[in-house]
Amino acid sequence: MKRFFYLFLLLFSMVGRSQIIFTESMATVIDTTRILQGTIAPEFNFKTEKENFFQLKNNANISFLINKKKAITFINQVEMIQSGSQTNVNNGYIHGEYRYLFHKQAEVYPFFESVWSPSRGLLLKLAGGLQSRFRILHTELLTWTTGVGAFWEYEKWNHNGVPEPHTFTGEKQQRSIKSQLYSGFHFRFAEKWRLTASAYLHNRLDSNIVNPRWAMALDLKHNVTEHFGVWLSYQYIYHTRPIVPVKKGYTVFTGGVFLSF
Repeated sequence: MKRFFYLFLLLFSMVGRSQIIFTESMATVIDTTRILQGTIAPEFNFKTEKENFFQLKNNANISFLINKKKAITFINQVEMIQSGSQTNVNNGYIHGEYRYLFHKQAEVYPFFESVWSPSRGLLLKLAGGLQSRFRILHTELLTWTTGVGAFWEYEKWNHNGVPEPHTFTGEKQQRSIKSQLYSGFHFRFAEKWRLTASAYLHNRLDSNIVNPRWAMALDLKHNVTEHFGVWLSYQYIYHTRPIVPVKKGYTVFTGGVFLSF
């Protein structure tokens, strides 16, 4: 029964072990002729060591069309590791948006998300707020989007991600109101290649406004067929003032295959 539960999470699960979810790398342009659309990108790793080691990570992005102006989008990543008889759900996140397309070039959406990354020391992050997305430029080869919003955020950390040696113990929590500003460029070169470059800026709306959290991402996709392809992703997140003394800069490089529908 437990295995079916993990499989359910993975099938409805898209990149990130950080506090910033790179939504512009994964946000689907809503097709009003389709009720359901999205991508699923699984990754597998199996090794025969002292005990069999199996790792399964899945990235998913699914949008449900309610009507021509409203849609719900779920973006999710779950990483499952099985070592011997022990199974754990490790790093991952869940992100949901209720998207209102008040113009063909613009939308607003309330969102909610949860992130967990125990290997970095992030036990739990909860966030929710209101965000916008504007399509500033759209041509056959280039699309430029940008957005601004505000959200409430709760974070709970321990010191597992702090470089050794250290003497820190216990947990730290933080609640704050933040603004978000982002921009993304989507390049289409050749018929089956796409490159997305995006940048994000989070600021606390209090005396710590001078200590932002920012991030950037590069995502390359190649469609081998209409519904199957390969992808590479590079992400970098920088905290000017982290809650616990983890490294301020954090890099993630991933790749795999994806299925679209």
